[in-house]
Amino acid sequence: MARSRLCTISRMRPVRPLPTSIADIGVPQDAVSAATWHRAVKALPDYLLTHSVRSYCWGAAIAAGEGWTFDRGVLWAAALLHDIGLTGIPRNTACFEVQGGRDARRFLERAGLATDLADRVETAIVLHMQPSVTLEDGVEAVLLDRATGLDVRGVDFELVDAVRPGVMREFPRRGFDRRFLAAISREAALRPTCQSARLLHSTGLARWMETSPWAGME
Repeated sequence: MARSRLCTISRMRPVRPLPTSIADIGVPQDAVSAATWHRAVKALPDYLLTHSVRSYCWGAAIAAGEGWTFDRGVLWAAALLHDIGLTGIPRNTACFEVQGGRDARRFLERAGLATDLADRVETAIVLHMQPSVTLEDGVEAVLLDRATGLDVRGVDFELVDAVRPGVMREFPRRGFDRRFLAAISREAALRPTCQSARLLHSTGLARWMETSPWAGME
């Protein structure tokens, strides 16, 4: 299916109500979080929407296991919007995570999020493609980095054993690996200095995904 048609379908998708919880993981219920949910459902194709929601869930589960305190609204917004730049690769003026971070910040500030919290969301989105993220970058940045690594490459797969079945029932993968790899490859071809190219070529993303615990669970 052509990319333009995918985007049309995502815009036409009915917006289901903001979940109160997913596999017993609480979802923030404030107005900005609801607006973020609406934005993600309208803007993202299914494979990125479900990946984004799973990333929030994995991040929250990792935080619980580590005993870390975090801002659920910040993690929710960062997780749901972290790949929005992948929907506009040819039009972007920067690497998708940088473009996406800027766009997310603007959207969240218009929706009423405080500037310091919007900063944390943008930082988490920009850094999630970097090779190293530390707690000095912010707990939500670390959680998004680890959660996306888990969902894409199966890193620390066992850390979400308790919540994985419930999350996967509500937000299944449905060919995520193939579609995500294609999107990363598109950016790497257009912008070979971006982190997507490093992930694809230096890290061996395709092979890593083929041998991850997610393989065969599509």
